[in-house]
Amino acid sequence: MIRNLCVVENVRYWRKKVPGMDFVSPTEYLFGQAFQDLRQLRVINLARNYGYLGSGYYVSLVAEARGHKVIPKLSALQALSKKEFYLIEADDLSAQIQKDLAPLADDRFELSVYFGHNVSKKYEKLSRMFFNLFPCPAFRVFFTQEKKWTITSIKPLSLDKIEESHQEDFLEALVAYSVDRWGVRKSAPARYELAILFNPEERWAPSNVAAIQKFIKAGKAEGLSVEVIEKRDYALLAQFDALFIRETTAIDHHTYRFAKKAEKEGMVVIDDPTSILYCTNKIFLYELFKRSGISRPKTVVFGEEHLPVITDALAFPIIIKIPDGTFSRGIEKVEDPARLERVCREFFHHSDYLVAQEFMPTPFDWRIGIFDGKPLFACQYFMSRNHWQIYDHSAQGKAVEGAHKTHPVEDVDPRVTSMALKAARLIGDGLYGVDIKVVKGKPYIVEVNDNPNIDAGVEDEILKDRLYQTIMREFAQRIERVKMRKTTLPPYLSSPSSIPLASSIAHALADLTASPVNL
Repeated sequence: MIRNLCVVENVRYWRKKVPGMDFVSPTEYLFGQAFQDLRQLRVINLARNYGYLGSGYYVSLVAEARGHKVIPKLSALQALSKKEFYLIEADDLSAQIQKDLAPLADDRFELSVYFGHNVSKKYEKLSRMFFNLFPCPAFRVFFTQEKKWTITSIKPLSLDKIEESHQEDFLEALVAYSVDRWGVRKSAPARYELAILFNPEERWAPSNVAAIQKFIKAGKAEGLSVEVIEKRDYALLAQFDALFIRETTAIDHHTYRFAKKAEKEGMVVIDDPTSILYCTNKIFLYELFKRSGISRPKTVVFGEEHLPVITDALAFPIIIKIPDGTFSRGIEKVEDPARLERVCREFFHHSDYLVAQEFMPTPFDWRIGIFDGKPLFACQYFMSRNHWQIYDHSAQGKAVEGAHKTHPVEDVDPRVTSMALKAARLIGDGLYGVDIKVVKGKPYIVEVNDNPNIDAGVEDEILKDRLYQTIMREFAQRIERVKMRKTTLPPYLSSPSSIPLASSIAHALADLTASPVNL
């Protein structure tokens, strides 16, 4: 069972304030034998001194060495340690800062952030945005205004620096974070925790709600506690062991930022940022397939200066694509030079280079799902009625999707599955959907998708629940391999009499044990 722990100096005081929560002192956590060998532990570090080599610094340091999940992490403390660090990080918040602080008459303002919350609801969004950047239990942001509002400093808050009038708000935020977010699961004890990034409002999400529920159920059977998170939960990401992205990915998008953060934290992540980077650009895929000798429709990559020669290379009709278009968007079929020029001029507003491709009319495209280097499912996606694409966006106000048919992988032409496996291996060992056309019996690759659709009632028609179990089982195995690779704690951290680091910790804590401790 994963255990939650709050590290504070005045344990007796906080146990009275928040009964039911588990509080220990920095000394107990750092040197207590009970915490030496625990693998599954969440630590909320509320120690007084986050400064370099202070008690709070050591709690986070040792927690990360032990493989415990801790807030704040050393990376957050480092980001808040120097003005040049946090000003760069907070630069993207400028617009929200100007908007929220515009009504203020004073030229100075202080924003107290408690686990992403503020005592005033009108600053809730700004507080959450700061917390996403700097996941620290409590800190204060100082602003001044001349021509516009600017950040003058950001300082972590120790418990004794929280205003009396804010104490109850801090306690509510603490409980909300540790109990509501990190609360004891109602299911059987889980070995690990997996986050699914999902937006239920996304129209063309790669998984429907029913599929998400099946992933949760399958994860439970594999010893995973699966929680659905959203864009606003960025600051909570590091508290999980793995991330499964079930939103449509893009580079200039929060899905890519989530993937990058998960990778930086050493988490198992699908889709990994490299797969997103490669698969979301058709120019990269074109060059990759060409170099690897994989059959593909005749393709030309071109800029504005090359527009007049496109018709020399390809015969009409020609397919024109924006490199990062998805779900049949940013893709047009042109029948004549005039239409070619109009479409390209419009598309060049979005990208300096475009892709032109020969038109290969087929009643359907194969989508071969590949996971961990093995075929997982095989679907035929049929073109929309009276249209040349799977998704017809020409209907007013709505898109029409073509039919589908799922087949046992073993029944698919081996040349199709072999091509899909070869293409996916060029990208990585994640979850991919490889799109292939078959013309006159010969397969041609179209693209590799980094987050293929897995919808209940479509891709799972053959494997049923086994599809979800296969993915969740691989997540569990990958997490286990990551945990096994973690560096074990050096012996000198297990005994306060050992040298050298334990001695430094003891000196840093000397003032805490020599005199009464404040809040």
